[in-house]
Amino acid sequence: MHGRYDLVIEQQLDDAERNQRFFSPSSTRLHQACRRRHRAGLLVSPLPCCYARPRYFAALSPRARDMHAMRTLALTHPAWTFCSHSAALAYGLQVPNALLGTLHIAVRARDNRRKLLGSAHCHVITGDTPCRQVGIPVTSIERTLLDCICQTDFCRGLAIVDSALHWGLITRSRLAAYVAEHGWRRRGINNARNVLRFADGRSANGGESIVRGIMIELGFEVPELQVEIDDPLNPGAPKMVDYLWMLANGAIIVLELDGMGKYHDAPHGQTASLRETQRALADERRRESHLNLTGAKVARISFNEACNRDYFRHVLLTAGVPIVR
Repeated sequence: MHGRYDLVIEQQLDDAERNQRFFSPSSTRLHQACRRRHRAGLLVSPLPCCYARPRYFAALSPRARDMHAMRTLALTHPAWTFCSHSAALAYGLQVPNALLGTLHIAVRARDNRRKLLGSAHCHVITGDTPCRQVGIPVTSIERTLLDCICQTDFCRGLAIVDSALHWGLITRSRLAAYVAEHGWRRRGINNARNVLRFADGRSANGGESIVRGIMIELGFEVPELQVEIDDPLNPGAPKMVDYLWMLANGAIIVLELDGMGKYHDAPHGQTASLRETQRALADERRRESHLNLTGAKVARISFNEACNRDYFRHVLLTAGVPIVR
């Protein structure tokens, strides 16, 4: 390490971490000093000319890494506007991890599209009025959602739009009107219309939206979401279930989406103790036994199991979930 700049770099790294961004050196000498540290393995470079401590960067989730990158570039390139999945992330929407890792920047037709080559995609966008979300310049919510659902598949698009409806950032009618006006003949517009057809703000999270999307693509009847069922052992304290089908003969089918995170994670992002994990598992068993006493047929599935479509189809058919005719 070269002592002359060590203190400055450490202070700048501390400041960047406090502000949840990466460190972008402001002078050529600092750049050179950071490059030496990078070559020595003392820093990582998530973006060209941007740096972070390896341990700090490794602890960041994919969402946090993209947010750090956008905060950094919003500071170093204040004229840039983020769009598509990057803008959706700034709005706090449920952007699946598979869509993260590449930044999306709005440009005009005559602009240089080689910004951050290899780290970003540039999209020509006209006629939109940008705004700011958490201090980051982004495209409007309407334009952001249209771009997202034209540029990804049905299930992932459903997760993004569901979350926008869930948090009240837009209404279905307002988004539908925008898509009708601005999506004409656009690549991916058929997928966008399909997402709009099935979008539902009752979905509690992105995983539940994606699993519902898989059900729809497999041809099963769309379930009711987040439905309360009376608990016969605890009157007045109904249980909320993820998915529910009420059949014509009065039978009820319930599907619960498992996530091991709720067993392993304690509040504030800490790791749950063995006792806490055992208590969470016991609570789930008790909850399921109460649901079974309602007379409903209850099935459980994990997100990974639902992504195995052959297995998921078998589960739904065995449970008796109707297929759309």
